[in-house]
Amino acid sequence: MKRKLSGYSIFAIILCIAVILSFTLVIGTDTAWGKVRVEKMVLSSADGDVFNAMLYRPKSATAKNPAPAVVLYHGGNDMLEHTGTYALELARRGFVVINFDYQGSHDSDYKTATSVGESTFGGDTIYNTLKSYNFVKQDNIAVFGHSMGGGYATAFATKYAKNVRLLFHLGSAVTANPGNFNYVTVVGDSDESALKRTTILDEKTGKTSQDIHKYYNSPDIAKAWGETGASIIPSKQYQVTGTDGKKYLRVFYLPSSIHAYYNVDNAAVKQIIFGFILGMDGYGNIDGVNLSDEVNGYKGISTVWQWKDIGWILEYLSICALMFAVATALIKAGKFKTLELEPVPSYGIKKRSPAWFAFLALLLVLPPLLYLPGVKAAEIGLFPTAYNTNNPVTKVATQALIPTQWTGADGVKHSLWLLGGTSNVYVEWQWLTAAAMLVVFLVYYFVWGKKAGENYRSLGFATDNTKAFRIGYILKSLLFGICVVGSGYLLMGLIGKYTQQGLHITTLQMSNLSRKRVMCWVVYFIYLIPYFLCTHLATKSLGISFDGTRKNLITNVLKTTGICVGGLFVFYIIFALQLKLTHTVMEGFRTGILYAYGLAILPLTIGITVGNALNVYISSKARSIWPGLFTAVLWGVWTLCSAGGVTNYLIY
Repeated sequence: MKRKLSGYSIFAIILCIAVILSFTLVIGTDTAWGKVRVEKMVLSSADGDVFNAMLYRPKSATAKNPAPAVVLYHGGNDMLEHTGTYALELARRGFVVINFDYQGSHDSDYKTATSVGESTFGGDTIYNTLKSYNFVKQDNIAVFGHSMGGGYATAFATKYAKNVRLLFHLGSAVTANPGNFNYVTVVGDSDESALKRTTILDEKTGKTSQDIHKYYNSPDIAKAWGETGASIIPSKQYQVTGTDGKKYLRVFYLPSSIHAYYNVDNAAVKQIIFGFILGMDGYGNIDGVNLSDEVNGYKGISTVWQWKDIGWILEYLSICALMFAVATALIKAGKFKTLELEPVPSYGIKKRSPAWFAFLALLLVLPPLLYLPGVKAAEIGLFPTAYNTNNPVTKVATQALIPTQWTGADGVKHSLWLLGGTSNVYVEWQWLTAAAMLVVFLVYYFVWGKKAGENYRSLGFATDNTKAFRIGYILKSLLFGICVVGSGYLLMGLIGKYTQQGLHITTLQMSNLSRKRVMCWVVYFIYLIPYFLCTHLATKSLGISFDGTRKNLITNVLKTTGICVGGLFVFYIIFALQLKLTHTVMEGFRTGILYAYGLAILPLTIGITVGNALNVYISSKARSIWPGLFTAVLWGVWTLCSAGGVTNYLIY
């Protein structure tokens, strides 16, 4: 008699296949299926500062046949995985590539007191490493910088000008006189960073408009490049004479791309590869591509980076699927079975009544409506998470609330509760959203809920089937969350052991964390509780009930998650479409670096979707908020601490 496979057996088989495919695609694409050796490196500067790096060494690069080298600087508040697209594409064409987290980002140390003056942000350590390799052409180095990394790349090129052949800027301002080396620069026609900086006053209307052409339409640049017209021409290959009397290449590309999405825009990736080959005097394997075809030569280039991104997508989905599976298994059996409480009545406003639709609309619009105020608050340092010594209001408030502070070697004040980095922007938006959701809940409770019989048990605060409060239930719920999120974390650790890296798809990034961020986990755990708690309470107004069936549970997860993030996702679509179709940054996002947080809504939405889904799923099965709340918060902590710009907080 044949035995049928159980649901868990089928799930386990599918998960194993997905995991194997995940790291196979990542490793295979990275190594060009065995033609490139890829190794994670932990480098140390003369000051003892540690740098996280990846070395891509083609097998064709040997002591007898040394190859040109490429140094990759990622963008601000990012990680080396973001520039992994270019690393693998260049390495499979014969270049030796070092891709690294520059100083103070992700897993690389902040600078010590003695290295404060280093302008290359870890580039000195990378250069010294390259200098020790006999398979590298020491006088033929290219340095690449995306966004903020462009400035550090320029500093590197200037310092080691005798060895640098090419300076490559991606999404950075076009330079008139970059130095005595070939210079290639790429700026997309929808680059939000460039558009934000190109406001032009219209004398007739008195209003400002955004024009990407100002980023390269400069008579000074045109003159320096040898252009007879008033501005340089995209894709045209200029030759200029350097101060040493030698000829150097100057070329500018204007792809149809967005600043944050260069690494997943295949046309832009092809132009970047084309520019590298051109700037390195034709070196590299691009058979069949005509380098003399200035406008369309890049179109014949073949790329494989997409397979690595598919591997990363499979990894992310596998992590999420495993967490839901572990949550289901734990709550059904063993020590955690006692977390499942008896059914309780469900209340809420009468469905499809005018009041019900009004509350639904509020839950949908409040998150996107408060997003810009939230990121603006972080920009000016309004809340304690974004401490700003130049802001007298913040300075007085935080010194009164948190006296335990110290001044670091960089001259900036630090506190256990005041973390640096872009993650605080999202935290402050979540705080505003939590406050708004709490108001929505209180209106519901005192106008409708209290009269109907809503109580702490029906709201999900029960810790026992009686009215007793059990601290043991709270602790067990926390342990439950650690086990669920920990299973996903261990799976990423398993995959990361073989791929030697985290994952990065457009602006979504995940990684296992170094011990330097242990205190960040503690702080963000406290910071994230209000959002998931208040969102849970606010959705109670809609009377979404759980009848114990799987179908109803899945429906509730989809409904509640859609309500919590649907409006935010629509806001992202509007922001991206306006950027792409009209080549303008949405009003309100043009000050400071706010433009960067428009497209950052997408990874934020993806992360919150998983967190909210876990919260609803587990809380519904347990009939108590505590297991789901702790699981969602721990997931949020992991995703926030994966951001490249988080301060390290265990040892300063």
